[in-house]
Amino acid sequence: MKKHPFILLFSLLLEISAFSQVMFVDRFEIPSNFIEKDFIVVAKQGGLVAFRVQPEKGLNFKSNLQYFLTDFNLNSDNLKEIKVRDGYDLVGYDLEGEFLYILMQKGSVATSERYLIEIDLKSEVAKEVLLENIYSMELQEFFVLNRSAIFMGNADLRPIVQIFDIQENNVITVQGIYFKDTKILQLKKESELGVLDLLVSRRDKYKMKQISLLTFDDNGNKIREVVIEKLEDQDMELVEGMMTPIQNYQQSIIGTFGNRKREAYQGIYLGDINEFGEYKIKYLTLKNFPNFFNYMKEKQKEKKLQELEKSFAKGKTPSIKPVFSAREVVTLDQGYLVYSDHFLATNPRYMQRDGVYANEAYRYSANRLMMDQLGYGLGRYGNSFPGSRYGGTYVWQEEGEYEFVSSYFLFLNRSGEVIWDNSLDLTGNTTNNPGKYGEISFDGEKLHFLYLDDIQIYMSYIKNGEVIFQNKTFEIELINEEERIRETQDGSLSLTHWYSNYFLLTGKQKVRYLNAENKEETKEVFFLTKIKVDGDQYVPEEDEDLEKK
Repeated sequence: MKKHPFILLFSLLLEISAFSQVMFVDRFEIPSNFIEKDFIVVAKQGGLVAFRVQPEKGLNFKSNLQYFLTDFNLNSDNLKEIKVRDGYDLVGYDLEGEFLYILMQKGSVATSERYLIEIDLKSEVAKEVLLENIYSMELQEFFVLNRSAIFMGNADLRPIVQIFDIQENNVITVQGIYFKDTKILQLKKESELGVLDLLVSRRDKYKMKQISLLTFDDNGNKIREVVIEKLEDQDMELVEGMMTPIQNYQQSIIGTFGNRKREAYQGIYLGDINEFGEYKIKYLTLKNFPNFFNYMKEKQKEKKLQELEKSFAKGKTPSIKPVFSAREVVTLDQGYLVYSDHFLATNPRYMQRDGVYANEAYRYSANRLMMDQLGYGLGRYGNSFPGSRYGGTYVWQEEGEYEFVSSYFLFLNRSGEVIWDNSLDLTGNTTNNPGKYGEISFDGEKLHFLYLDDIQIYMSYIKNGEVIFQNKTFEIELINEEERIRETQDGSLSLTHWYSNYFLLTGKQKVRYLNAENKEETKEVFFLTKIKVDGDQYVPEEDEDLEKK
């Protein structure tokens, strides 16, 4: 049966519109077999740097550090190689200005030998830095701040932070954190200010929790301490915390809070700290989240809202179950966008233990490797917790599954008032990784939310607080129309927000192409693809019902 020309034209326009929501604009490839390690890709000024430690072929312990740079259009120079010591592997890294620091370790215990490779990315000069006086610790985090290497880990069940002056070759141990029942929730460097922020949690013998924000300079001198120990409601406690950047001598801590002695999440708090170390905390609960259950189908949501109204009328505020975890804070002039995940956990890591919230874990910054001797596996965040869930060749120390219910977005002004909130359905997808489910870009008006499922990209779009569409699927595409994807190694894929409305997709593929003799061949590559997203290009189909039944 022939289609009417108008119908064909309309279908073509829809295809063009769908394509323009997710556009694959640039791509770079480097030869790499599926069995080789993935490159870790980190954003830098002017583009990207990608690196890996790749063992040489043959039965030996020799490896090379390989790296390359790209600009914003993924134009790249040649691959560079640096010999590494026999038996050593990459366990950490950081980028400080134009210097790339690679932390190498031999073995997988606290007493393992380590050394640093410092690479000047401009001059391409690399040198080794010996680390002979660092305390033996189970390493969790590694930073470099103004040529001072910072090591954070655990020793004798207590947290420890040491600062190693690379130029002077001396070590300083940060004071005030090496205590029992103490955990570091977050460590964040402020390169422009030359300071290091530590968010520390401590409990007394009655399990009362105290949160401290400590600030040190790069010589280990404490220049600020803010202690949050008594909340207005003594039955509540702060569970997680993420520090915002210091602006005009002010800073905020944002995270989830809940009931003491039982794992019952109540909502999100905003703690503002002024230049004098004084603080005030604003608490937001389901009363402040009118669209928290928007991910539900209409009938289910109506029933849930009726239950909430009955609870509110009785003066009760229901808890958020089962697990509610704040993942990321985007700081803008107008305020803060808080991205959280709502999920069900069967992993013992999240089970209630002695009245303490089990997800009170160290929060890794973006682009981190987890320092737990698991190796860096596949994917840019192959073992980052709770960074991203991508990468799947490693095994978690505690088995379990995580059923993701929804992602929740809360946009607050600087005073902690809700500008808007909304949620996206994650369709109950189950993974074995509790990291954040997706990646976001937000400019104060447009919010794009992307994630990978198998080898497909899923995208949702919220504009000025209104869900325009959610969970639209897009196939991974090549730039060269003459080539075809033969196979994609799904465990190697990583999707991350890069800048503005651009995302970065990396991984390994087998690609079919025609050689100079016009014969078909297959190449195995590690690829970087720059993706542009624009939710405004979305045009719903005529019969599409945006309202959930």
